[in-house]
Amino acid sequence: MYMRFRRDFPQNNMRQAYFPKGSIILNNPNGTANGCIYRGKDSEGNNKIGILLPGPPREMEPLMDSEVIPYLKQFSDRVVYGEKLVVTNLGESAAEEMVLDIIKNQTNPTIATFASAGKVIFRITAKAENKDKCIELIKPVMEELIKRFGKDNAYVVESGNVEDKVAKLLLEKGLTVSVAESLTGGLVSSKLISYPGISKSFLEGFVTYSNDAKIRALNVNKETLEKYGAVSEETAKEMAYGAALVSGSDIGVSTTGIAGPDGGSNEKPVGLVYVCVYYAGNYEVKKIHATGTRDTVRERAAVTALDLVRRCIESMKKYLIQEDSLCTSKECPQYKGDTSLKQG
Repeated sequence: MYMRFRRDFPQNNMRQAYFPKGSIILNNPNGTANGCIYRGKDSEGNNKIGILLPGPPREMEPLMDSEVIPYLKQFSDRVVYGEKLVVTNLGESAAEEMVLDIIKNQTNPTIATFASAGKVIFRITAKAENKDKCIELIKPVMEELIKRFGKDNAYVVESGNVEDKVAKLLLEKGLTVSVAESLTGGLVSSKLISYPGISKSFLEGFVTYSNDAKIRALNVNKETLEKYGAVSEETAKEMAYGAALVSGSDIGVSTTGIAGPDGGSNEKPVGLVYVCVYYAGNYEVKKIHATGTRDTVRERAAVTALDLVRRCIESMKKYLIQEDSLCTSKECPQYKGDTSLKQG
């Protein structure tokens, strides 16, 4: 790697080249520290396998997937396979309470929960002779979980990331999206564009932090900002519509709020967030009160916005949008005349 980038090799890095005798070296394409697998015996003479991997996740995870798991599979005649169910609009405690009886009584498959900003992930893992048998074991459990949480609140996605679900839906349905962000500062766009092939659906991202930027880039009305403020449902609507209008996308998404730690008031406290999705003359707005650090508030706002996009796509009818006819209702903030929308 040092030769590739024409850099001097630090002597301190020599330690990264020392491995137990007889080890299988795992080449790390993402860093300077390789991993290794070695076999030996414990103090009682039992055969043991030791695995050493680099610490950073971006280096460790690829090695785990490409080297370690295939190596370990040779020692088992059974397959371990898992699927992830993402649940939104519920906290970890509330979500667990709804399915506690299933979790307690389940042995194969097993259920584990992981909470993060704006979502709870349930990982259902089965062990069987092959993957198909694992899927067969997981299916009834997954169906029961979705039934309890509701289809609007729960969905299966391999990565556990809402942005992957949204990107897949956009590409499958041939829809385009643009994003206008204030407090999230490009986080929603960044999450979306991490999905391979999303360039077919993601048209444009706007970071309009100031009021002037909202007016200039998105055509948000100055009167709206003066009357309702930047953090308001009305402004969120105009931002989402403006993103769709300016870029020509099917869907416009917006985020506006107060990430903190300062800037809040009694009327609009820190953590107040509005997200909006505009599509085919319709608006879906969600107001949340997020808690935690500035980054936590921003993360929850981004996840909430993406989840709202998911809900809209899954519930919307198939529309054929005429050129220059984004808005079909006088309810639209920037309604400019009698435009039409054909439903097909």
